[in-house]
Amino acid sequence: MTRRRLADQQPGFDGGLNTVSDESALQPNQMRRATNARLTDFGAATKRGGTQRTSSAVLTAHPIQNGYTWRKDGGTQEIMVVANGTLYTATFGAFPLTYTARTGALSTSVNPTFAQFRDASADVVYIGDGTRLNKWNGTTLTITGIGGAFDVSTLAVHNQRLWGAGDPGAPDSIFYSGLNNGDSFADASFSGSGGPGGQIVVRTFADETVVGLASVNTSLLIFHRRGISRLTGFGQDDITVAPQGVTADVGTIAAKSIVSIGNLAYFISERGLYACNEAEVTPVATRETPDPILPIIRTLSSSQFDLIRAVFNRGTRELWITIPGVGCYQYHTLLRAWSGPWDTGWVSPDTTTLFETLNVAGLPVVLRGDASGWVSLCDAPSIYLDNVAANGTGGTAYPMTVQMHRMYCGDDAMAKALRYGYLTANLKGSASVTAQWQTEVDYAAFNLPATTFGVWGTGTWGTGVYATTTSANYRIQMGGTGYYTDVTIIDSSTTSAPVLSRFQLETFALGRR
Repeated sequence: MTRRRLADQQPGFDGGLNTVSDESALQPNQMRRATNARLTDFGAATKRGGTQRTSSAVLTAHPIQNGYTWRKDGGTQEIMVVANGTLYTATFGAFPLTYTARTGALSTSVNPTFAQFRDASADVVYIGDGTRLNKWNGTTLTITGIGGAFDVSTLAVHNQRLWGAGDPGAPDSIFYSGLNNGDSFADASFSGSGGPGGQIVVRTFADETVVGLASVNTSLLIFHRRGISRLTGFGQDDITVAPQGVTADVGTIAAKSIVSIGNLAYFISERGLYACNEAEVTPVATRETPDPILPIIRTLSSSQFDLIRAVFNRGTRELWITIPGVGCYQYHTLLRAWSGPWDTGWVSPDTTTLFETLNVAGLPVVLRGDASGWVSLCDAPSIYLDNVAANGTGGTAYPMTVQMHRMYCGDDAMAKALRYGYLTANLKGSASVTAQWQTEVDYAAFNLPATTFGVWGTGTWGTGVYATTTSANYRIQMGGTGYYTDVTIIDSSTTSAPVLSRFQLETFALGRR
């Protein structure tokens, strides 16, 4: 009598990362580890792209405070970076980029916020750095004389007005400009084009400090430390000056974790990642898909929490969230699933800011500023090393580690003998992919053979061919016994990004026949 065959499988990876639930509670499509991995739109797991420094030398031996990209009236895209209170500008092109230090001093202690808006004659960038509002018009940085006597550190544009908050003398207030003229910001006596600006005291939830702002559909969302309010209206005469409450239950102290995506604003609270629209606030976590960053942020101090940064990668539809000393997590807004963290170059040097720009093809890409004064391109084309120099040399290798859900083969009370594993993947020519498996008593590994590079369609993004479906099936000779099996796939290559699609485990039941 033959032994009974028992099987288990990982049908895909679209359930994302789950580091919170008990091993026995993971869904079949979830991962226990996804270090330096990301999810494709069709639910496979693949290696992330590398990072390449955009300049031949550091801008300054100080952390990058923040960055921004704006389009001048003539159509030119300009990158703006602030480090140690100095504004640097550059135009995206062939590396290394040339950053020009501009005359004028910004705050060295407050990380600034940027907003492109109109002044009396043209588009400019307003900068809130905790002092009176600053303005950059492409040639000159104006430091004083704008915005009356109020000092703001957070800015947003909503319904033809510039909005700001963060004045230490009026922490419960928001300030606004006249229509289409930021130079009238917070100035009730302004009589030029666009009309006067003003101040609104927000007491929706008593004396709650205003932390951040976000424009979502017809509302300006106002984030407090605990609570979210909103203003509605479109023009000069229909701004609702009595803010309404959206929720008194949750808010944030991490102003730069607030990201508007379509009709939602995502933000990090002390209870994890939340999404907010004009009417309600909901956590992205569910019982089946818990938030992997929640246990981490519970260990952070308030100063560390304030250093959390987020940006939306439009090319991959991922929300990137960096946590100081930990790395970057990704929330895939299409799959509603997590991956990460990305470590190595993302924490050495530590990430201090993330912002979007456009590459030479006009496609959105993400730039990363770090604690050592470098600005780097994320998902640099065909690069799978971190901190690569602008000329393409050097860099630090990082492995991708994907651990699947624990496989019990349908019976966690019966010991099994492992026979074969079947992996469907496109290794992209990598000869450094290893399958490891461990039971409560045995451990072994198998090196997968390299295959030729596969191409899907004609479109590419970031690190090369994305979402390729040219996969091969690999049969892995496995051995050992146990009640469960933990299978991990590790790629240590520096030249490609393997794509893992599915895995099936075949075992035989032990005990009496």
